[in-house]
Amino acid sequence: APLLWGAPPPALRPARADGAAMVLAPSARGLGDWNPFAPRAERIREGGCEVDFRMEIVHLTKRRVSGGVAIAAPAADVWRAVTSYERFPDFIPSIISHDVRRGGAGRAVIDQVSQLSRRLNMRSQMTLEAVESPDARSVTLRRVSGHGFLEFEGQYSLSPRPDGSTYLGYSVELVPCPIFPLPLVEQKIRKEVPKMLAAMSRYARRL
Repeated sequence: APLLWGAPPPALRPARADGAAMVLAPSARGLGDWNPFAPRAERIREGGCEVDFRMEIVHLTKRRVSGGVAIAAPAADVWRAVTSYERFPDFIPSIISHDVRRGGAGRAVIDQVSQLSRRLNMRSQMTLEAVESPDARSVTLRRVSGHGFLEFEGQYSLSPRPDGSTYLGYSVELVPCPIFPLPLVEQKIRKEVPKMLAAMSRYARRL
């Protein structure tokens, strides 16, 4: 089913593993109350991590994605991983080229080209501004210019836990360019976000 559709409520049941990822899929109960525009929440097993993932329809072409992963590392190490912008190609395999220009006051400009579809030879090119908020334990990435997305604003947020671990949350609101098929963009996001969070988890645990 296309990712833009919501899932029948209310319960979650384990689904069969599909490749490397195991998804907790919604149960078939409550079909009479099914809302196709309801947010779809999943827990995906990726690279030895359980990643929370949720996609919502904001309007016809705008999507909001949110989720996160619990990392067995202190917040200071997770912060170092999230702000290691030069290492983003290690976390996001679809990145083709990546250039980082760091400024003062926790700011950086990132020029990035990413592959949306190798088969269709579709790429996006964006200039992003990264703004760090250490007191709030968050990093915001905003589209400044480029093509591929008309709107793109993402945020990483860190929540330390009493046991010394950290929950790394991620959210992004985006509007793809009309030339990019929306189901293709949704599938790419559904594939890349869990991989990125799992890779950041592995990197933070090694610091």
